[in-house]
Amino acid sequence: KEKQKIYFFEYMYKLSKNENEKILEERNFIKKYLNSNLLNIDTNSDEFLRLLKIKKKYRIKKPYDLKPYMKKIDVVPASLVLAQAAVESGWGKSRFMKNANNIFGHWTYNPKIGIIPKRREEGAKHFIRVFKTVQASISAYMLNLNRNAAYKAFHKERYKQRENNIKPSGLVLSQTMINYSGIGKEYLSILKNVIKKNKLEKYDRRFYQQI
Repeated sequence: KEKQKIYFFEYMYKLSKNENEKILEERNFIKKYLNSNLLNIDTNSDEFLRLLKIKKKYRIKKPYDLKPYMKKIDVVPASLVLAQAAVESGWGKSRFMKNANNIFGHWTYNPKIGIIPKRREEGAKHFIRVFKTVQASISAYMLNLNRNAAYKAFHKERYKQRENNIKPSGLVLSQTMINYSGIGKEYLSILKNVIKKNKLEKYDRRFYQQI
């Protein structure tokens, strides 16, 4: 069992690292662009079009204000990803994971990209979203955390850590996930326990050393 867990964490770590590297690349692009170009923006340039694309992707209201970008476009620490992946997919054994590459329990209302949950209540319209790959599932999960107003506390706490020159901590940020699950505070305890018991913070350290 321990071997399976380690395999699961290593696999998820690799995929989360790919995704976080893409996010950091966007973050650095925005930082560089908005810090150097505000006086002479060329609205026909590729860079400007990329700015607009990122603004839309993360639902940023003011295109030239750096702070909202910095709050939303940042890493989701590996320890948090791994803990939520374990909890939401039953260590990769859930039907959603097996049949839909869906690790984080994502819903959709589009029947074309979903399967019906086994115990869906009468009259409910939601489906379990089907992803082509597990990587796509992680990508959707990170974008959801980064741009959704439900995770404002997460954005705020992570930004505060950056402002204090602290690398985002999955353990601390796990305690902002109150809106992720219907079970409220209990969910926060579960995440904290999974991170501590499995010493997942070492994956955060590994990531920050590798980038």
